[in-house]
Amino acid sequence: MSDTETGTPEKKPAKKDRHLYQIDFVRLVTFAGVILDHVILGMAPYTAIIAEGVGLVLRYTRYCFFALTGFVLTYQYRNRDLHAPTFWRRRFKLIGLPFLVWSLFYWLKDHYDRGGVSNVFGIFDTVDTIQLALKSIAYDLVTGRAEYHLYFLSVSMQIYVVFPAVLWVIKRTWGYHRYLLALSAAVQAWFMFQMVRDYPTSFLGIPVASLFEDTWLGVLWRNLEITLLPYQFFVFAGCIAAYHFEAFTGFMKKYRFYIVGLSVSAIIATLAYFAGKANQAVAMQPPAAGAGEMFRATNVFMFHNVFLFLSVICLLFIGGMTWQARRRPGSLADTVLRKGSDRSFAIYLAHAVVLSEVMSTSRRWTDLSLGVNIVVTFVLTVALTVFLAETLRRSPVSLITTGREREDWRKQTPAKSAVVAIGAIVVGGALREWANTSIGSLIAAIGVLLLWSAAVVAARQLSETREERAADRAAALAEPEPSLVDEIEDPVTDIPVDDETPARVTDKKD
Repeated sequence: MSDTETGTPEKKPAKKDRHLYQIDFVRLVTFAGVILDHVILGMAPYTAIIAEGVGLVLRYTRYCFFALTGFVLTYQYRNRDLHAPTFWRRRFKLIGLPFLVWSLFYWLKDHYDRGGVSNVFGIFDTVDTIQLALKSIAYDLVTGRAEYHLYFLSVSMQIYVVFPAVLWVIKRTWGYHRYLLALSAAVQAWFMFQMVRDYPTSFLGIPVASLFEDTWLGVLWRNLEITLLPYQFFVFAGCIAAYHFEAFTGFMKKYRFYIVGLSVSAIIATLAYFAGKANQAVAMQPPAAGAGEMFRATNVFMFHNVFLFLSVICLLFIGGMTWQARRRPGSLADTVLRKGSDRSFAIYLAHAVVLSEVMSTSRRWTDLSLGVNIVVTFVLTVALTVFLAETLRRSPVSLITTGREREDWRKQTPAKSAVVAIGAIVVGGALREWANTSIGSLIAAIGVLLLWSAAVVAARQLSETREERAADRAAALAEPEPSLVDEIEDPVTDIPVDDETPARVTDKKD
């Protein structure tokens, strides 16, 4: 007798968990790598060969993020239709608003750092200063150069523009993907070879130098690093890997020991070559020449370094697959990764302002060795950036600063937030007054933001009757945590990618 006949409801089969936990692992390690790389760039002199070598390894982060973007977007849409206007509308809202807000913030901060409040208000002194300011901010918005890390968002938006077309090509060139990938690799190699030199003077024996002299092509060439062009292979490789997800992950799992061995060998070989170049750079005179040589040795566009970057990415993906297989839901590590995924975009956007304030103090700690100072600066930067990201996620400006709606106001406890905020203001003020450090000003400023957010939430909660407030809170607490089943997150914004069209499974074999 069936369950229906006996009146017993049929048990629905559990949904298959399609969340890419291995991507969470890769993404969070890479975000941490970005911050550490920026710490090293800001703290280490070119003569610190070990620090420069670590920084070289961490340059993989630039390419890894672009590969992740292509991978996750393609994974989501490989078996479903993509409506380009809807895709663009949602993507640009979730990344465009934070890009605009943070660009304006860093632009104003730059003016403040160079001349204080008077320099900021000086923007509006005359028509000429206003016009100059408008040109300046327009340039920063177009190029993503309001701060050194915002170019990534600019390139990401370029990826969103072309992704529907790329996906269309991938779906209609089944059987030819290896050739397209080889072509993309050849184009990548040409760009990397040429970018560390000068613009091309000839092509296939034909003089082309005039095309790059005082022309729009020359402008484009001088700004290639903020365009999609020198990263296209990594984006496309991510797309192809995701489109052949089962075959790709099966290959990585089957041959993981060989891949690990080759990757480690490539990393060691690249670092050995780097060490030789670095020692030459340190010995060069004048120092400016040595600094220039070290810059070339660690340049992210040097072609021989790409094998190191690919190796690190492969090792991280294998590590991510290991995490996916062994993770225990609800464990501390699992909770940290889930929380980190939710906050990672905000951490990326905000870490530059935190790092600048921390380094303004840590550079004075000359009694510490360089290695210890780098570690301390990194830990302080991560801790304060997480504090800022948590505060932003609870604030009314969460959407425009983090790309996510604020934490449910019904679940927030404004009294606790206010206590933390007041504590931050007191501690920050004390550090500023007694230690003369801008870290104190930063902590106090975050405290003020948290106190304002707590006041807004408290006002909202107090606008209800006690019974309504209790019912709202009970309802909010009763809601289950957002499930990651069938939810694929974009590595840039950590927002679930559009899931509006029904899946259309394609019957293809690798």
